[in-house]
Amino acid sequence: MDREYLLSMIKELVALPSVTESAAESAPGEWLFEKLAKLPYFRENPGHLQLVDTPLEGSLYKLKSLVARVDAAKKTARTVLLIGHYDVVDVKCYGDIAEHAFNADRLAEIFGADSDVLYGRGVMDMKCGAALETAIIEEFAEDRSLFDVNLVMALVGDEENSSAGMRGALPALAAMQAEGLDFLAALNTEPGEAGRSGVVGPMVFLGTLGKLMPGFYIRGRDAHVGNCYNGFSALLAASRLVSYAEGNPYLADPLHGVCQPSWICLDMKALHDLYSVTVPDKAYAYFNCFTTNNTPALVMKQMRGVAAYALRQSSEQLTASYRALLALGYEGAEFVPVEPAVYTLEELTELARRHHGASFDEELRHYTETLPPGDMRARGIKCVDFIADRSGVEGPYIVCFFLPPWLPVRTDLTDDPRDRAAVETARAVEAECEEKYGLKMTESELFAGLCDLSYVGAKISDDDVRALSGNMPGWGSIYNIPLKEMQGLGLPVINLGPSGESPHKKDERLHLRYSLDILPSLLKFAVRELSRRSL
Repeated sequence: MDREYLLSMIKELVALPSVTESAAESAPGEWLFEKLAKLPYFRENPGHLQLVDTPLEGSLYKLKSLVARVDAAKKTARTVLLIGHYDVVDVKCYGDIAEHAFNADRLAEIFGADSDVLYGRGVMDMKCGAALETAIIEEFAEDRSLFDVNLVMALVGDEENSSAGMRGALPALAAMQAEGLDFLAALNTEPGEAGRSGVVGPMVFLGTLGKLMPGFYIRGRDAHVGNCYNGFSALLAASRLVSYAEGNPYLADPLHGVCQPSWICLDMKALHDLYSVTVPDKAYAYFNCFTTNNTPALVMKQMRGVAAYALRQSSEQLTASYRALLALGYEGAEFVPVEPAVYTLEELTELARRHHGASFDEELRHYTETLPPGDMRARGIKCVDFIADRSGVEGPYIVCFFLPPWLPVRTDLTDDPRDRAAVETARAVEAECEEKYGLKMTESELFAGLCDLSYVGAKISDDDVRALSGNMPGWGSIYNIPLKEMQGLGLPVINLGPSGESPHKKDERLHLRYSLDILPSLLKFAVRELSRRSL
């Protein structure tokens, strides 16, 4: 695989400003489609090259993902799946040089790059991986004796947001399964440093971290601020909830002696449109929650405990505050302590159904489907508010629910024969890297940066689906996840990507010697080992 050709392709891909949720997000997929379509193999097999519509729910922009398939010279069902993404995060962090963020040559001048470094937004995360996979597809299309398995490549958008690209591409992969393809494993080329921060150099991952988004809707009681103890501040309860849950070690989910951060609040605010001197009676908060062992049902149990604690603490604070003010001469209404009332979204929905009558489900469906475009988290919270308004339940209470996206955990360290084959393949790659190139490769069980391997590798239980479907607002419309297709794949996964530093930062850079001179051979070696060990 020619180094200069790869370098040129990476620079051309970087020059396409495919920021997540922008008009140009799909430009790399379209460019690669045109490039591959010129090859004789795809002219003869046009059905093996697709630009798949993979829309992001609530977005005004069109999103397309590239799916390419090359069959081995000797007919076989056995297939290796290559995946990656071509969207990138925004360039605000570049400040006054943001106009050059997609120009690798200009950034080389600005940063004084040496011959082993390439700068640019997306250069490592992950335009390099996309170029490497495309080059392998091109090489295989020209010489179909290169591998004795078929290759399918899915390069998608929206990975940096809600994985609409991969979620939307899954039906195309399922259709290939229906035609008889037998996927052995999925190979991703995300940069190693994105999956294990602070480690630089060759890395291989045998799984990927999971993620849930615990959400809380807080309904208090309104009152004029001059008589505030007649009310119950939803923001007070929200702040109590966040201060208790944020970074709480008892909510963390370690695996085999390795722990990721615990819950981190991503948003918290009152739900009102106008200024008012009224105690806020509606608020929400939602969190990032990494998972390795914890199921949605277990996390929901944790959420109920956190919500009850926040209500108790808020009530105790108001009680103590009222009593202290009495001693200072306060003459307002007495605060009446409250008993914690906590509901799951599924429970509140059933209360709304009973209270509102037979028309409720149709009204909720219509409301959900006619929400204006926008962020799916915000649209989901509007749905919870709609349900709460129709439930007939008076505050204070907290509703526990999940927001998108959901990324299931996946690890290859199981007793499944194909998982073992993937682990053996990864370790053969490690040995090859050290013996042939003199480089020690770092092995990690989980890619901690979160990635689309969750959707092609996850083992999803019916209990997971039940816990999520009843407690995620707009399930199937605001957020659509192709569970049947995911359950039909459940592949072993490997992430073997380029080396670099500072993903998502101003000085994002790619280390060229490993990424262009060594990694291409290791990727081809990995495909052959997967084929040999998955018999």
